[in-house]
Amino acid sequence: MSAAAAEVDAVRARVEGLVAEWGPARSDLRETARQVVIVGSSSRGGSSIFAEALRRSRRLVHFRAEVNPFFRLYGADAPDSDALPEEAPIPPGLGPMLAWDVGRPKWTLHGEAERFAFSCEIAVRLSLQWPALSFSASAVDRDVAAVLRDLEREEGWPPGAFVDAQTFHARLLARLRVHWPEIHPAAYDLDRRLVDAHCPGPWPDPFVPVAVIEEPPFVCIVPWAPADEDTLATHPLVVKTPSNAYRMGWLRRLFHRADVRLLHLTRNVAASVNGLVDGWRHVGFHSHEVGGLRIAGYSELAPAGDRWWKFDRPPGWEAWTSASLPEVCAMQWRSERPDHRPLPPRLRGRAGGAREAGARAGGAGALARCRRRRGAGRGAGRLAPAGHGHGAAAGAPVVRPDGHAGADRRRSGPPRAHGAARLCARP
Repeated sequence: MSAAAAEVDAVRARVEGLVAEWGPARSDLRETARQVVIVGSSSRGGSSIFAEALRRSRRLVHFRAEVNPFFRLYGADAPDSDALPEEAPIPPGLGPMLAWDVGRPKWTLHGEAERFAFSCEIAVRLSLQWPALSFSASAVDRDVAAVLRDLEREEGWPPGAFVDAQTFHARLLARLRVHWPEIHPAAYDLDRRLVDAHCPGPWPDPFVPVAVIEEPPFVCIVPWAPADEDTLATHPLVVKTPSNAYRMGWLRRLFHRADVRLLHLTRNVAASVNGLVDGWRHVGFHSHEVGGLRIAGYSELAPAGDRWWKFDRPPGWEAWTSASLPEVCAMQWRSERPDHRPLPPRLRGRAGGAREAGARAGGAGALARCRRRRGAGRGAGRLAPAGHGHGAAAGAPVVRPDGHAGADRRRSGPPRAHGAARLCARP
């Protein structure tokens, strides 16, 4: 067994121990889920804000974040690319772990039992985010309790209320770093002003991951209402992870008792590719340490840009390790499109679409349009944030001027939750 595999095994054991502390054993999601909606899109294609809008509906259930960390934790990934063959084995233990992660957000924490459950959930995320560190639920709970007391006293939070995830996590990271100074606040999807206010340095700058189970920037989770078996039997489960495009057949086997449907988002192609370019130059989005990268516009600019690949690895990605950054991003966008990757037979006829502003185009056209809009090419400067300018998708994810992921709200806001929920729940 390699050192990396041994480390993943150790993290899995720690995570399973934390889940056992959290509460009673969960059922196997493979057996209890009856309706699954896979939201497909390229990375930086609008799926995050779309899924966030869906979380407002009581008609749907979700994972706390993307499922890739649990697939990696249980070995449901391929070593050479993100493509997972349909016949790949389904690891034992994966179904109950996924069931533990399914539910809905809530904005209250009443009593010590609910707070401790939330602390266990945070300890699980920390274990996925910092696999070299060991976190106990009791130690995390002490810091969570202290932060909630501080927020009630200093910010006026009502007792039992969970008002703002960003403020909570910025304060929590400051306390956690007392015991685990290796935690890097820049790895989180947090407003930089909150980081500066509550987590003043020094810390290593810039952030470069040592190992990746959960990909940065890390999510800021909120209190969670877990889904019981009755809820799983009657409410569609929304699965949003762009790299699912490369494992559709396997996902159909994973949810073998469910009606599985695909909802594919289409975003303006130039905005999508431009968003990928921004993401490659962002402090996060590391996915695989591969080495040997000579990507013009990235490798010579980003810390560890010669070894860290970002976002998904489509089949054949190795041929692009010496291409320009816009070319790599156009390849990633094109590879995740359903007209480029045929659906498994059992999913054909169960696919729909939700189209944002913009038109469909091929990969070559994507690169040409991206270059025309921003002058991108070898040696070009940083592109403007995705979503700015004519034709950008309303409410699409961008990298804000402060360097953190967010949404462009200068046009219309995110999709209406109830309309989007009806789209997912329709037969």
